Amino acid sequence: MMQAHQADPTLARPEISFFSLGKAFIKLRHRTKWLKALPCHPIRYQLKYQADAWQQCFKSDKGFPKFKCKNHDNDSVTFPAGSFKLNGESLYLQKIGQVVLSGSNPYEGCDAKQVVVKKDDDKFYATVCYEVSEEHLAGVDNGKALGIDMNVGQFATSAGELKHMPDVARLEGKKNRYQRQMARRRRPNHKQGIKPSNRYLKARKRCRKAMRKIRHIRSNWQHQESSAIGKDYQYAVVENLNTKGMTKSAKGTVEEPGVNVAAKSGLNREILKTGWYGLKQKLAYKCELIEVSAKNTSRRCHVCGHTDKDNRKRQAVFKCMACDHSDNADVNAALNILALGTRAIGRGRGDSLETSVIRQEDMLLDFVKLAL
Repeated sequence: MMQAHQADPTLARPEISFFSLGKAFIKLRHRTKWLKALPCHPIRYQLKYQADAWQQCFKSDKGFPKFKCKNHDNDSVTFPAGSFKLNGESLYLQKIGQVVLSGSNPYEGCDAKQVVVKKDDDKFYATVCYEVSEEHLAGVDNGKALGIDMNVGQFATSAGELKHMPDVARLEGKKNRYQRQMARRRRPNHKQGIKPSNRYLKARKRCRKAMRKIRHIRSNWQHQESSAIGKDYQYAVVENLNTKGMTKSAKGTVEEPGVNVAAKSGLNREILKTGWYGLKQKLAYKCELIEVSAKNTSRRCHVCGHTDKDNRKRQAVFKCMACDHSDNADVNAALNILALGTRAIGRGRGDSLETSVIRQEDMLLDFVKLAL
């Protein structure tokens, strides 16, 4: 049996701070030719992630850091302050040169702290991190609140509006077709030394392009809708949904197999496509976001407060069994969410349910993603 390795108490613990690793890197760079050809600051900044990982390893029991795969397709590099210059639509990167950015910049005049360059399929994107004051991000201060009920493929507001996601069915069909082509062609297997065929690589490239378009369309929709809400309302009230639990697989086990597995899988996909977390994340820095409990918000009548599962016999129609009030079911739920939110900020009425308010800090780091 192998004996456990005992550390020598006379040996000094190696320095794992970013400062110490950075000094060692500079010495190594001076005597290594190929390192001199690379930009100094971005390469050295990668040691910060390594230093943080080692410090977390020694402070917790999560184990040693795991390094990334060499064949990773979505690698990125961080250019810290001093290794780039940003002037309008022109971005200068150390050892790379001048590149032109396409896209609007709402934070002109703010201090840019770092730039992260990432390759997404066959395009490069630069995510610029700005230090933004609260006054620069301050939205309207009118005290108005809006309740939002998030559903599959849409969300309803307490103002009576239904906001539907853009139709990407054509792109979804393309993506599915390319995925079927990839499944029929020779796929790579690094363990067995099998290389992918050219036809597989061509289908994979087209599939990634379709997926990138879908992702950008949905992200743009979330930005547009959250910006419109932030211009008119100071508070946005949403449900605190457990997305991870709602999208849990219904497959079950061999002994106890699940029921309606295919239907539940389709529902899980549609929930994840809607991007509830992404919408809340974008609302959080454009207005004050309030999260309330989702319990009985779709069963309660916002007029009389009667709660009954029979109030909502159909998905889109709500009719109270006590006062005969009729309304769109999602709009009625948004009004109940608004009532809970107004109680959370000290106005209006609502049941005593768990609430949490997400507020902006005095100084925020915000991100703008621009295409190179």
